[in-house]
Amino acid sequence: MRSTKWTKGIIVKGLITVVAAQAGLVFADAPAPKWYDTIGLSGYLQSSYVGNLENSTKNPGNQGRQFDTSGNSFSLNTFLLQIAKPVGDSDHYGFTVRLRAGQDAQLLNAPSVGGQGPGGSFYVQEAYATYAATSKLSIIGGKFVTSEGVEVVDTVNNPNFSEGLLFTFAEPIGHTGIKANYTFNSTVNATLGVVNGWDGAPANQGAPDINSGKTIIWQVATTPTKQTSWSFEGTYGKEQADPTHSQRLSLDTVAGYNPTDKLSLNIQGNWGEDTNFVGGTGTSHWDGLGVWASYATTSKDTEVGRFEVLADQNNASRFGGANQTVKEFTLTHKHMWTSALGTRLEYRHDWSNQAYFVRTDGSNVRNQNTISVDWFVTF
Repeated sequence: MRSTKWTKGIIVKGLITVVAAQAGLVFADAPAPKWYDTIGLSGYLQSSYVGNLENSTKNPGNQGRQFDTSGNSFSLNTFLLQIAKPVGDSDHYGFTVRLRAGQDAQLLNAPSVGGQGPGGSFYVQEAYATYAATSKLSIIGGKFVTSEGVEVVDTVNNPNFSEGLLFTFAEPIGHTGIKANYTFNSTVNATLGVVNGWDGAPANQGAPDINSGKTIIWQVATTPTKQTSWSFEGTYGKEQADPTHSQRLSLDTVAGYNPTDKLSLNIQGNWGEDTNFVGGTGTSHWDGLGVWASYATTSKDTEVGRFEVLADQNNASRFGGANQTVKEFTLTHKHMWTSALGTRLEYRHDWSNQAYFVRTDGSNVRNQNTISVDWFVTF
């Protein structure tokens, strides 16, 4: 009778066991991995140079920017280190810590309107724990970035080098609190949470929290097909300093479409308001729109175009002035020298209906042009 593969395996295993026993060897099952065995380290290093064609001085530099504020200057933007443990199948918990140092950290630590900001060049960007209550429900508690917008605080992950108007003036950067995420199926999930407020908000309000109220956050996200995605997210709660009766509502939606492997399209709409804001009685609001188009010309090169418009009304003061509309158009060329090392060359044109930008002689003009280059390495 011919031996099957299974019987041959039994015979070979038996022979190995006999030989090992005669040699005094003992084979034991591999020990179960400890919780710390799955911890991973990652991050990136980023530097840049930004040239302002209207203003040859460093400060005041670039108006309407989040991170690339210093004109005509080299910057060590960020060194970021991430320490993370994924949720395990047996222990059902995980955590993520993202620590940032550099010029961007100083800007994120800028004092709030009430002068309560911590300052310093070290910034805890995220630090949260995740517990998988079920296969569909996860609870996240700590400090985490916002769900609003196309762009994220880690600029190396964005299509463009500079952060846009919507990211800078219309969205929170992050929150501190607790949220729950529920996955309905492979295409739909929803998030609901309670947080202190807007960490790193426009004009740095809410960093740290400047009132005793709490803010509700939410998101519904879906990927109906492999080529399309859509999400609706927002916040509602107090964001002005105590004592206040003001409430802020922010509504944000993002749609994405990838018709080919090379072309990626995104659009974002944002609307917000602060009630009882002007003189304690008025309501101010803002609205904005952004469009991104990315096309991979080669396996290493990508061309990106972005257009945005953001307007505030009834003294919303998104830009520090009343009833202002700002637009920007950005062209970015990205080249990846290796899978981890990349550079981006960028031209950006900003214009406003008010004399918002500063020239070298100190006068104000309605236009601003910058040329930037950044280089980064991820690990």
